[in-house]
Amino acid sequence: MLKKNNNLEERLSHLNDLLHQLELIELNGETSTDFPTLFIIGSPRTGSTLFTQWLASLGTFAYPSNFLSRLYNAPYVGALIYEIVTNPKYQYGDEFSDIMDIDVEHKFKSNRGKTKGFKSPHEFWYFWKRFYEFPIEVSSEEDFALKFDSDTFQKELSLMQQAFGKPLFMKGKIINYYLESFSKKIDNALYIHLRRDPIAASRSLLKAKKQKGSWFSWKPRQYNLLKEMGEPHQAVGQIYFIEKEILDKRKYLGDRYLSFNYEDFCENPDVVYEEIKNKVSKYSVNLELPDYDGPEYFLQSNPISKEDDFLIEAYKQFEEKYGVLK
Repeated sequence: MLKKNNNLEERLSHLNDLLHQLELIELNGETSTDFPTLFIIGSPRTGSTLFTQWLASLGTFAYPSNFLSRLYNAPYVGALIYEIVTNPKYQYGDEFSDIMDIDVEHKFKSNRGKTKGFKSPHEFWYFWKRFYEFPIEVSSEEDFALKFDSDTFQKELSLMQQAFGKPLFMKGKIINYYLESFSKKIDNALYIHLRRDPIAASRSLLKAKKQKGSWFSWKPRQYNLLKEMGEPHQAVGQIYFIEKEILDKRKYLGDRYLSFNYEDFCENPDVVYEEIKNKVSKYSVNLELPDYDGPEYFLQSNPISKEDDFLIEAYKQFEEKYGVLK
């Protein structure tokens, strides 16, 4: 398991405190953008990291990179630096030529959501936690609505889009449990619900939990129920209850909600891109997105096997007691 680098954390904390003073100058001014922000929601182990790597590789959207994650308290300043360093139109005399293709080797590789490479997408949780505590054991929608600093959060999104000159996407699984209040507070947001066959997702989650040696990802509201069960039922229940929460609250997202299956995405990423392109264009009418120019397909990881009978049986028990998810 990757441990924190305390020396790095101290330096980053100091640097972010300094740069935040510059960020405040922009935050205190007028910020606006016509671009929507795409939030990728869903349960763990649904291929969301591959999905973000794929979106990042297309060049159509901006996103929090591993570099930008280190400037979580001043992402606008970080975005400006990132653009100057990586955008071809700002190159001069090949001074940064060694960084232009820095992530080719790691483009579609990750380890339990962690990517490698300067330009690879990052989960950006330190940024999110500036605006709300996001406890591991989920709090109420009412508490989130009361305490979430939506005004500053939205200004930061606008500033990043202004710096990049593109719509922004980021992982938003941290708001799986707060979609009702979040959707009421944040303007011009789109929600991409990435789903996966629940048995395949449960097996992948069970494997990740064993590798980590503890609970993996945020605990659902039903954690006290699940913690008394065996590990297979914990994994299946975690996937089931997160999906149930999102599906119960998608009505608050209206036509800003998009849903894709991991299996369909792997088979036809071009079709998924067209749906995203059409939805983004609807909410940013003056924006012309390019045609698809990415991979034809991806190989699925960990497809269902005959060894999954015990997970299938566990999932049926949750469906029988709490309802079939649609």
